[in-house]
Amino acid sequence: MRKKLTALYLSAATALTPLAATAEQLVFGTGNVVIHPINQRIMTPWAEAVNAEANGAVEVRVRHGQMLVNAGNYVDRVQDDVVQIAFGMLVFNPGRFPRSLVSTVPFIEGSAEASSLAFCRLYEAGAFDEELADFQPLFFVPFPQSSAHLNGGPLTSMSDLEGKKIMVGSPISSAIVSAFGGTPLSNILPEQYQALQRGTADGNFMTFTAFPAFNLNEVTTDHLRLPLGGATGMVFMDRARFDALSDDAKAALGADAVCDKTREVGAEVDKWEADSLGFVAAQGHTINEIDPAEFEEMRANLGESIFATFAKRAPNGEALLSQWREAMDAARREIGEIE
Repeated sequence: MRKKLTALYLSAATALTPLAATAEQLVFGTGNVVIHPINQRIMTPWAEAVNAEANGAVEVRVRHGQMLVNAGNYVDRVQDDVVQIAFGMLVFNPGRFPRSLVSTVPFIEGSAEASSLAFCRLYEAGAFDEELADFQPLFFVPFPQSSAHLNGGPLTSMSDLEGKKIMVGSPISSAIVSAFGGTPLSNILPEQYQALQRGTADGNFMTFTAFPAFNLNEVTTDHLRLPLGGATGMVFMDRARFDALSDDAKAALGADAVCDKTREVGAEVDKWEADSLGFVAAQGHTINEIDPAEFEEMRANLGESIFATFAKRAPNGEALLSQWREAMDAARREIGEIE
């Protein structure tokens, strides 16, 4: 009798094995260096939450580093099924995501949470449908507006950029540096410490979120806070690959709550920015705010030319920019940033 029961249990376990093995395994390439705080604050907790709630329907396997995915190939890696999920900044692929770059336009004030609300409202209204047609966003990662930073020099006004070599991450930022007599440089974030240390660059445009992980506090001294352009990242899948998943897997990935997750991420990014600003200030750095009169003059003059350039480059850009400004104002009112 005991032998029969043992055989029965073994048979049942064998029969159940295929069911346990049906979990869809998805490789998530973050493209971030392992030490990047975004991994600990956002990427890894999200993957762990998906796996915990999936009940075996899907398993997300996180791969940090730039061997599988980097800023230049993240779209191709997803479409070629090298990874099934990737994170990438849309600004690094401007030809593919021209309308999504509306969030990079400078001189439009607002937090990352406000940006998350504004971007998602446009996303849900179909503003980015054409350029996102081949992809399934799982959530967006909004960043606050960048500030200006220098190593070893006063920075109380944008005029202090004259004659300086400033590292930037977008054509719009390059135009701002040039307008104030500086020379824009294109250096990816991991290269910026060395450039500042060696003096091949004098400063950069960057959010404070980058400072602790990349030790930029060691090679900068002065900072000027003003809205020099935000950015939006995206965690996403190839749409056909996503559509092939089970309904349970799709639900576990949060496909029906893209904007809820995006707002949550935006609030976390704001905390990260505040923590990083506090970290830099504690090092004894000089942190200045742009003079309101200078900012209004800059927005009225340089800002209008930048707005016009974006309107020409992005399909139906003028209407989109107007929608973005309205969405940002509404979002800021909703979360209490303005009345």
